[in-house]
Amino acid sequence: MASMNTISPMTEDQSLHFQAWRATALQTMGYMASVMFSLRPVHCSAVDTFAVDPGHRLYINFDNCIPKGPQFCAEGLLHECSHLIAEHSMLAVTAGVTDEERKMWNVAADAAINDDLRDAGCAALAAHGVFAAHLGEPDYQTPLHYLDVLRKLKKPNSQPQGGSGGQGQGGKPTDGDQPFKGCGSGSGGEAGSFELGEDDSLGGAAEPANEVEKRLVRIATAAAIQQHQKQHGIGSVPGGFAEILDQVLAPSVTPWDRVLASFIRRAVASKAGYFDTTFTRRNRRRMNETLRTTGGRVRGRVIAPGYIKPVPSVHFYRDTSGSMRSHDLDLATNEVVAIARKLGIRGDDLVVSDIDTQVHQSQRFTGRDSITNIQGRGGTEMGEAIVHACSLRTKPSVIVIATDGETGWPQERPSVPVVVLLVNLRSEVWKERVPDWALTVEVASND
Repeated sequence: MASMNTISPMTEDQSLHFQAWRATALQTMGYMASVMFSLRPVHCSAVDTFAVDPGHRLYINFDNCIPKGPQFCAEGLLHECSHLIAEHSMLAVTAGVTDEERKMWNVAADAAINDDLRDAGCAALAAHGVFAAHLGEPDYQTPLHYLDVLRKLKKPNSQPQGGSGGQGQGGKPTDGDQPFKGCGSGSGGEAGSFELGEDDSLGGAAEPANEVEKRLVRIATAAAIQQHQKQHGIGSVPGGFAEILDQVLAPSVTPWDRVLASFIRRAVASKAGYFDTTFTRRNRRRMNETLRTTGGRVRGRVIAPGYIKPVPSVHFYRDTSGSMRSHDLDLATNEVVAIARKLGIRGDDLVVSDIDTQVHQSQRFTGRDSITNIQGRGGTEMGEAIVHACSLRTKPSVIVIATDGETGWPQERPSVPVVVLLVNLRSEVWKERVPDWALTVEVASND
């Protein structure tokens, strides 16, 4: 938890400076307004310039930033907002970034967004930020690409020559009188010792953004980008931002009402409701009806069928092995949401498990935010998903496995129907290896 002598709410004068920087930033990238206004700015003397945490708390050393001028500071805000909108802290977890690699990741994430910020008109950033050229790589690659490059260099303590603080390079935690030079845990980089805890709102001045708010911010930003492109044309928004936000609004491309229809008819979990009739359940409203002769004599009782509503029980297995890219995982998550919406199921009827060579966490689906945490990132063995589902006390009606296909499969037909979603299939060879007993559906991005 941060000490009060290093972090404090903004003064009135600091607030006026921040508002001016924000207005300047939005003149350059107006579609970033939602994320910009979601920031919780505080003064922090322990950071060099800017840093951010996943709760959208923005740490600013006003004493250092104000002399650098409004343009520098406006671009610094855009830089930190870019980390948040790209969800780099979550992507670092997905990528399996270790604590020792946090500084390298910060550099990789900076290189992945700075080229787009430069293209959007951030001239001050272009003069001293970290770019792909400093790594000997081309622009417009992903943080994962640049991280692989840095890993191969095997020099985790050396940093490419570029800018400093939030705009240029990953740094190190505050050590004595040395300021923290890095973007903070909001970028997936190292967290500064000054960062506020989740339960510390600095007296209400910096309440962290919750998952729902962060999701709404991304949706609003995606909509703003679409509107900007309609008004100014495709290409008016840097490609990296357009691609990131396309994922937010991308609908499922799988017709689940048709794909699972046959399975639903054959293997469903029966629940009380008003949909169909069955003699396995008595009709409570017609329990005392009797058969009588024409003379009125009772000859027996009528057993009336009860009403049921067939509801599928789906266990969704999400391939989280190392070969699944961030965008692949986004597509898989979109399919979970589509199943929930189109089939009207959630909770115990829709369980999501992460799997690489073994099943990790299993979560009852209660909304997209309930499955944002991803575990795994090892090898690949999707057959373990089938073994896991068939060993459950209550077997699901259907198993859905979302994978890039780069896995082996059991040859024996399981006792539960299986749907295999091949996400962004990169080779027809993997499609051919899916057993005939599985229903195969290809899921690709809408690009």
